[in-house]
Amino acid sequence: MKKQPSDFREKAAHGDTMLPVSYYCSRIPEDFRNLSLHWHEEAEITYIGKGSANYTINFHTTTVREGDLLLLSPQVLHGAAERGGNTMTSHSLVFHLNFLGCLTPDACTVKYLNPLLTGKYRFIPILSPGQPGYDEIRRLFLEACREFNGKNTAYELRTKARLTELLSELYRNEYIEKTERDTGSLHAEEKLKEILTYIQNHFSEPLSIHDLATVCHFSETYLMNFFRKHTGTTCVEYINRYRLSRAAAALEETDLPVMDIALESGFRNVSYFNRLFKERFGRTPGEYRKEVRA
Repeated sequence: MKKQPSDFREKAAHGDTMLPVSYYCSRIPEDFRNLSLHWHEEAEITYIGKGSANYTINFHTTTVREGDLLLLSPQVLHGAAERGGNTMTSHSLVFHLNFLGCLTPDACTVKYLNPLLTGKYRFIPILSPGQPGYDEIRRLFLEACREFNGKNTAYELRTKARLTELLSELYRNEYIEKTERDTGSLHAEEKLKEILTYIQNHFSEPLSIHDLATVCHFSETYLMNFFRKHTGTTCVEYINRYRLSRAAAALEETDLPVMDIALESGFRNVSYFNRLFKERFGRTPGEYRKEVRA
């Protein structure tokens, strides 16, 4: 995901404590071909400005197209992938519900914000043109983006106001609903989060299927089948994608030599790293660094 400036690390804070909001503009295939399955504590709203792509949200994969709004609740697993050579441009706001007043114990917090933050309520994930309330919700989202990116006087208040209005419209149009998931899907989601968290915390170290199976108390065979079933990719492919995303961030944000970045990202073979990097980003690490810093 390309931020302004780019940040591929989902462990990094979106914004800061005083203003926990970030704007992202992402393009497929320029910025990524596959965005690995991940989650964060913040809510995320994404508008598909052009093209189409495949999105996976809580184990369900669907095609999103120009004009669609993606509504991603806190802690919801999600990822994206190129769709048959199609391009896509999207605009996202990632914001913590604390920004809207979640720490204040009032009626709004109790009735609307806390249930979203704790997972009792979740967004209906895709809103398309023509659905009730779409035009107003889209208007509020685009205005929130303009206010946040414009950085004019009191932009923080106006961004907060637009997002609060947007959340109100989602409730009013019933695009937020009580979570009703079976025990099996909840268990699978928690196990997958354990595995992904372990990978994110240990990506720079040697990682084996045995390590991951131990984390979630699975056999190695069951772990491999479980992971492919719920992510659509193998453990090794996911680990490589995550390591490459961290390497891409380091190329943009540091002056470390490519060899050092490869090693710190968990690759022990630099030639292998260079080949995988070019396959994913369509350019060598050196070319990528020059382009993003131009």
